[in-house]
Amino acid sequence: MARERLTTQEMVEKYPNQWLFIIEPAICEETDELISGIVQVHSPSRDDIHKVSKEFIGGAAIRFTGEWTNPKYKRTHRITSYKPKNSK
Repeated sequence: MARERLTTQEMVEKYPNQWLFIIEPAICEETDELISGIVQVHSPSRDDIHKVSKEFIGGAAIRFTGEWTNPKYKRTHRITSYKPKNSK
């Protein structure tokens, strides 16, 4: 079964308050923001996503679809990170 490519807004709507491991990410060249991708794994646990990311070779993104509040910061923000493509 082929996985569906979703926009970031569709990811938020389909997987609220979830950590996502996104393969084949499309990134805006001007802003480096995630535009779309294929959700490979989703979980409320960030640890689950990091376990998957350690086994994956290739370009991928990790995104949390909810609001992330960190006591170190005064404002609420979303976290998006990208894993560079592995040349192997």
